[in-house]
Amino acid sequence: MPWRSLGFLLVSVACVAVSHQALLERREAIPDAADVTYVPPPAALRPMSLGFREALADLIWLRALIFSGERIDEHDNETIGRYVDAVTGLSPRFHRAYVWGGVTFIYGGTQEIPRDAVDRAIAVYRAGLREFPESHQLLFPLGMILIHQVRSTPGYSEAERKAMATEGAELVRKAAAYGADPLVRQYAATLVSDHASKELARRFLENQLATVEDEEYRFLLLKKLRDLGADAAIPGLERIRREFQQDHEQQLPYVPSALFAVLRDEHANRRSTADAP
Repeated sequence: MPWRSLGFLLVSVACVAVSHQALLERREAIPDAADVTYVPPPAALRPMSLGFREALADLIWLRALIFSGERIDEHDNETIGRYVDAVTGLSPRFHRAYVWGGVTFIYGGTQEIPRDAVDRAIAVYRAGLREFPESHQLLFPLGMILIHQVRSTPGYSEAERKAMATEGAELVRKAAAYGADPLVRQYAATLVSDHASKELARRFLENQLATVEDEEYRFLLLKKLRDLGADAAIPGLERIRREFQQDHEQQLPYVPSALFAVLRDEHANRRSTADAP
């Protein structure tokens, strides 16, 4: 090897070593959290994924969980927002990201919850409901935010609180109708009498009573209907409920009653369509 080439190689190695050391020193000066909090926007992430959008969304999702776990007592709404935008921008059907984002915006810290955090949580839940309009996991928490959190958060006008509470009661009612657990259904039965119109409240309570299996919940529904002056309808609804339970036990006893109600209605609709002239 000529001496000139050897000298060039030695100089190159020395330059690389110096550059590497300078890079390490600069990296040491960067806070440990920087590589976790920086998230590119969705417009940049899509081409970076090279077609593997869902896979990249999974990786960013893991980083989001690490971030929120390490900063449980902090409110970093900007970073939370970037994570939610990144994951849902790559994979709009990533249901869990909407659930996580709505909760983390509000309850990710211990200090007073500002209106900005509430508004961001509401926006995330609304985005999720555009993809999953029947998800009780999104309907119920959004309804609770609109009913309770907005009321206790400074910055909302009385008109906004009233309008959001009304919408929130309707969302909780929908969550109950779309298969939420019995406690949510009981809560919905109470809310709907307070926030909805009398006719809407009566229709909801009648629908629930026709398919309910839990006895405590049934007594609550009966009391609410009597409070609304719907005593005359109760015997007929009780008959419908008994027929529903019999059909459930005979046809599909292994599926939840809420799901059987949907399947039963679909079967009835198809049969009536086939019988039509």
